[in-house]
Amino acid sequence: MKVKVFTAGNIQDAMAQVKHDLGRDAVILHTRRFRKGGFLGFFGKETVEVMAALDTPPPVPPPERKAAAHTVAAPRGDEDAKVTAMQLEMATMRKMVEQVLAKLPRQEKHQSPLYDLLVRNDIDAAIAENLVQGLPEDGPLTGNNPAFVRQLLIERMTNYLQRVEGIVPPESGCKVVAFIGPTGVGKTTTIAKLAADFTFSQGMKVAVVTADTYRISAVEQLKTYADIIDVPLEIVYTPDEMKAALFRHRDKRLVFIDTAGRSPRNQYQLAELQALLAVDPYIETNLVLSATTKYADALDAVNRFSVCSPQKFLFTKLDEATNLGTVFNLLYQFPTTLSYVTTGQNVPDDIELANPVKLANMILRD
Repeated sequence: MKVKVFTAGNIQDAMAQVKHDLGRDAVILHTRRFRKGGFLGFFGKETVEVMAALDTPPPVPPPERKAAAHTVAAPRGDEDAKVTAMQLEMATMRKMVEQVLAKLPRQEKHQSPLYDLLVRNDIDAAIAENLVQGLPEDGPLTGNNPAFVRQLLIERMTNYLQRVEGIVPPESGCKVVAFIGPTGVGKTTTIAKLAADFTFSQGMKVAVVTADTYRISAVEQLKTYADIIDVPLEIVYTPDEMKAALFRHRDKRLVFIDTAGRSPRNQYQLAELQALLAVDPYIETNLVLSATTKYADALDAVNRFSVCSPQKFLFTKLDEATNLGTVFNLLYQFPTTLSYVTTGQNVPDDIELANPVKLANMILRD
């Protein structure tokens, strides 16, 4: 097997080199893009690298002279066995090359300590590679100052966290805010924190409506909070009851809707949730997610709850998460507005408007 690496300014030129040197039967094993030259990661020239291979067949033996008439021809089965053995050997070689090549990108990425730090904090590998691409290495150009390079990365990360907005009550009228999400992410406690803050700190008239009738404990918990905060609590079971409750509290500045935790894979429950929220097209919907959730599960939840068209993400349990890669991965993939983050169970404390710089530093913590 013949393996060769080609570099060019673009993929078309690189593929032309592959075709010229190895022919049409070449197999592309690996491609990557990187910047070459420049200063501090800027003004570098983009370069494309293509690694290709060609299975080189064994040399064809010279034709043998015809044997005498009495010579017995080799059995056809022996020839087939030799061809099969040769094919297996070539397949084994190809597999070995692919295994080696599969390790090469990881070794290259691990040359960057910041890449390693990102991945250790559960940042998706492809996202981490994009974040560190073009960053200068710690060396003479940076004054041997790793903090300088780290700060460049922090600034780059905050660019994906800039869309932040809390709950903004209108100058007049009533604003309705619903909180949806999987089970166990802390929606009820989060609502209690927000209701207490807007009631005590900002002196606003607030009401709470709960549609979480699946768990009796959730209703009792919210009723306890409502009594302490001294805000009215409504319990609804159907869209019609939801509509009537919102009408009754139209004199409030804010109405918070608590919903039952839905399994992202239960289509019936999601349809039921859609029907509840459809009673008012102006409801602001926050998708509540736990920072402790694995990225793949959180991504699945975002995709499935998208049928309810959430306008904002709210992350809970930052204090319980070992690392916060899931938070950044989701905001990188979905440029959605970020509202609040919670950092504990204390009501009305342990909730704050998300701060991009603070969050980026928490995500990048050692």
